[in-house]
Amino acid sequence: MENGFNQEAYDLRVNKGMLPTINIAGHTFYVDIRMDMLRPKDDFLSKGIVFSDIANYYNEDKRIYTIPYNPKTHEFQEPDYRNIKELPKDLIAVQFPSERLLDRIGWNRHYGFELTQGLAKQGLKLQFEAKQIPWEKTFLVGLIKSNLKAEKNLQKAEAKQQPPQAKQSKPKGRKM
Repeated sequence: MENGFNQEAYDLRVNKGMLPTINIAGHTFYVDIRMDMLRPKDDFLSKGIVFSDIANYYNEDKRIYTIPYNPKTHEFQEPDYRNIKELPKDLIAVQFPSERLLDRIGWNRHYGFELTQGLAKQGLKLQFEAKQIPWEKTFLVGLIKSNLKAEKNLQKAEAKQQPPQAKQSKPKGRKM
């Protein structure tokens, strides 16, 4: 443990080229900074989770992502925010650290820093676990409320605009 970080993990990462992994809802992903993604292990059909796709879900203060995730396809998947009226059943919300924290060495290498930069402070881990967050603790709850309210207002507005049935005029134009 000299230098304040795990030499064995360092050796595995730097000399053996082992990528860190993160377990998301029971599936293992490789943290692949070169490919800018969390790449699902043993699932070549999945597009995985691309960091540039989830940039809006990053919380700078907490240095974590909280994303909607489809556990069947092993992919980041956004619900239809415009029309969502209830909490999604096929998606879950998961939370994990920034790519810099997930693979400090890969990050350092990619951005041209000293490989050991930041390791003494942060330590070096090669295995992570994403946290599942209840939907109730996400912004979705407020969004669904406002969508439902908007829908109600729209229905009220449409009801007002319906012309009374009595005044139906005969179609104008020539008879054939």
